[in-house]
Amino acid sequence: MNSKILFALGLCAFAASIFSGCATQKTRTGRSNTFFGGLAEVNTGSYLPVSPLTVIPLDGTQFLGRVNPSGDQVKLLWGAITYSDY
Repeated sequence: MNSKILFALGLCAFAASIFSGCATQKTRTGRSNTFFGGLAEVNTGSYLPVSPLTVIPLDGTQFLGRVNPSGDQVKLLWGAITYSDY
């Protein structure tokens, strides 16, 4: 009986963490989408500098050899891994 209750509570907590932490903001420089309470963040057309606290910065122009940068930035694990395309 206790394992069924714990499973149901865990399932509810998991569903609440997935479906409640999404937000979209329209900023002056572009659009910012935050998912899972900051676990993943997507900034489109922002051209923001990479934070000095980033552990693994990935640059799309050097990493993939892109010619036309889009200005998009993807942050994972609250900014520990940042992919920027500019």
